[in-house]
Amino acid sequence: MKQRIRTLGYVSPVILLIGLGIYYINGLWDMLSTGLTVLGAACGIVYLVVCFDDLRQAFSARSFRSGTNSLLITCLVLSLLVFVNMIGYRSFVWKDITIARKFELSPLTQTIISDIREKKQDIYFTSFFWTYVDRNLSQEQNQTLIRQNREREGKLRDLFEVYGSVTPNFHFRFLDPNKELMLARQYNIQRYRGNVTVVEYGDYQEMATDMETEEQVTNALIRATSGEQRKVYFLEGHQELDINDGSPGGFVMARAAIGDQSYITERLNVLEAGGVPADCRALLIVGPRKPFLSEEIRLVDDYLENGGRVLVCLDPEYDSGLGEWLLSWGIRVDEDIVVDNSTAGVRQGAGPTEPLLYSYDKEHPITKFLMKAYSTMPTVRSVRLVDTPPTDLELSVLARTSDNSWGERDRNAMAARNPTFDPTDLSGPVPVAVAMLKKIEETEPGLHEIATKVGTQAPTKQEIEKIKREKSQTKAEMVVFGDSQFASNSYLRYGGNWDLFMNAVNWLIGDERLITIRPKDPEDQTIYVNQRQSNRMALMLQYALPALLVILGTWVWVIRRFR
Repeated sequence: MKQRIRTLGYVSPVILLIGLGIYYINGLWDMLSTGLTVLGAACGIVYLVVCFDDLRQAFSARSFRSGTNSLLITCLVLSLLVFVNMIGYRSFVWKDITIARKFELSPLTQTIISDIREKKQDIYFTSFFWTYVDRNLSQEQNQTLIRQNREREGKLRDLFEVYGSVTPNFHFRFLDPNKELMLARQYNIQRYRGNVTVVEYGDYQEMATDMETEEQVTNALIRATSGEQRKVYFLEGHQELDINDGSPGGFVMARAAIGDQSYITERLNVLEAGGVPADCRALLIVGPRKPFLSEEIRLVDDYLENGGRVLVCLDPEYDSGLGEWLLSWGIRVDEDIVVDNSTAGVRQGAGPTEPLLYSYDKEHPITKFLMKAYSTMPTVRSVRLVDTPPTDLELSVLARTSDNSWGERDRNAMAARNPTFDPTDLSGPVPVAVAMLKKIEETEPGLHEIATKVGTQAPTKQEIEKIKREKSQTKAEMVVFGDSQFASNSYLRYGGNWDLFMNAVNWLIGDERLITIRPKDPEDQTIYVNQRQSNRMALMLQYALPALLVILGTWVWVIRRFR
């Protein structure tokens, strides 16, 4: 029995290390890591209690004292290495030794940072990375999500270190919202599901989600230092949802979310204003209940044709008169109501006219990060592409309902609450959201992309302005939803509705004048050897090195033998 306990004592450190290693890799105390850690600790404690005499004899042996001296020397060397690494960590020096300067900041980024350094005004980046367990996801999905968050945090930290090495005015910190509750509430981080970075520059504050690349960080610097007043307008005059209404059917929460992005939100009567103002970054048409006048449609169309960005949410109960106009942009809104009898909706407590959305476009920036989060749209109409869309438009169906759904076109059946599918209805899965993009030649200076050659100096401000005029390009963008209530106060926090709405708004108000930093091409580091060099390398590895080891070993044996 005692021999078995000795065996358990010998393997207990291995079991304990395996359990801790699994926790370190997954970041979660799951059943396997917890079980192995507890088992290893328990076996070690039992061994210490039962076999204490064996440990006393081992400690009093001469070999133990000799081994202790070796252990002390090893600890001394390790302590020296730790001390050297601490000095290196605190005295951070960044030097890119690759031929193509692959890991250096681009010349444009260095120009922008030099402007910040000249102004001598500090800029702060506060990144919040979630490490909590989402109960809506499985254990495996939680482990994957936490591991991905830690990898992203490490990459972003390295990138911030590079920025901080260029200018002392760049400050950053990484926080966990679950541990820094006061700061999380101060910045209102609970609104967001993903990782959030708060950028602060004087009185300017902006929130950016899922920041990872140099392009995103530099664009945040440009927005912070530009001092530009950016506005998002909500169209009014047709009984749209009220952006100041805090009731369940109001839109005040959506307006506040857009305001968190440092955008000024205002109402707009396009007829009184004589068109869409030039400072409009996005025009939102949310739930109109009255038809548009032809002059209003013309003004909105002129804005879109000149590189505008429009979000349209049309409820199926009302006729806004925008159907014909949307057809000219390749989008069809049908006069139907989507009915979904799938069991998934019933389990979530949704009725047949509140379809759950699981199927998203995996490639489009609006929906590719939604993963398996479901959204719901109460009383939604179908929004789909025309049969033959114009060739100059890029159209994408963002979200569809389940296979068990259809677009019910018989309003009498809907009124009687007895809808059934018939050949005149639109069969599922039914598309309910579409995104449109059209590239347009820009007439005013902007900045689309600047590519600089490797090894060249950063361009001056005059050169940048010249390239702006030469490389200008803009786009017309539009997103159409078949419902507006999904972003109202009562539904915005439901499932993935927040992410779907804010992703659409962020995609529309994305600043195309900001720089696009092209990833550097990896340099060719292939070593080419001829046949003669290859033979010499083979001779060295296969014969010379083994022979040298044999000679040295023989020399050591002879010296020890005849000493």
